[in-house]
Amino acid sequence: MTNGALVLAGGGLAGIAWETGVLLGIQDVEPEAAARIIGAPTTLIGTSAGSTVSAQLSAGTPLEELFERQVHESAGEVYVEADFEAFMATMAAAHSEATSPDDARRRIGAIAKSATTVDREIRRGIIEGRLSGATWNDRDLRITAVDADTGVPIVFDRTSGVSLVDAVEASSAVPAIWPVVPVAGHLYIDGGVRTMANADFAVGFDPVLVLIPLPESTANGYSIDPAELETLAPSRVHVIHADAAAVAAFGTNPLDPGVRKPSAMAGRDLGRDIAAEVAAFWRG
Repeated sequence: MTNGALVLAGGGLAGIAWETGVLLGIQDVEPEAAARIIGAPTTLIGTSAGSTVSAQLSAGTPLEELFERQVHESAGEVYVEADFEAFMATMAAAHSEATSPDDARRRIGAIAKSATTVDREIRRGIIEGRLSGATWNDRDLRITAVDADTGVPIVFDRTSGVSLVDAVEASSAVPAIWPVVPVAGHLYIDGGVRTMANADFAVGFDPVLVLIPLPESTANGYSIDPAELETLAPSRVHVIHADAAAVAAFGTNPLDPGVRKPSAMAGRDLGRDIAAEVAAFWRG
């Protein structure tokens, strides 16, 4: 493969808004580079929040329009109370007790299946609203999810025989917060249960640009395991992390619709600041 890949990681509503803002900020300063990065033939790989943004980009929706959706106060999103410290502790416990990565994801899947969440029809309506009728097309769009029963990751694309709404809903099904998603006889949960970005699914593409709405280092270590990025060698890889302003904008609950506007604006500011660097990277 010789075309590049744009990898968009998970991060809740804050992540959708921030990633949109970053890309628009790059476009503000380096419009030609932005067009190459988000347009064909670049492959789009999305996980959770990133699945929404990548699906919107694949439909050709202008970044300006996507940004306006994030900063507009009215939206079809719903507020959910989420204790992310407890959530991360639960995820860590599943991994500490597991015998393999698949086993850890099976344990998380079991938690997700037994949890009481918002009604699935409500959740599906939210996803449909975000996508505004978008469907699979000729773009190489890849969306990650995890089988809740087996723990095995899957990458949905236009050949998978599932609707784009199903794929994005599955990829965004945060365990114990959003309902598990039945697709083609299987139950799926958030692709971020594997890794936040699933950047290693971009093996063979060059260059690879990764957006992840986390600082480079977190209390739990690196936001992306260096080993995950090393699998992409010898391709050129550039990772855009959230800066301090973005982290402040995200707050303590990235699923709160109230974080959308400040997160989008922080992303746009960052995108403008790094636009020249990103353009130079993409050109090689």
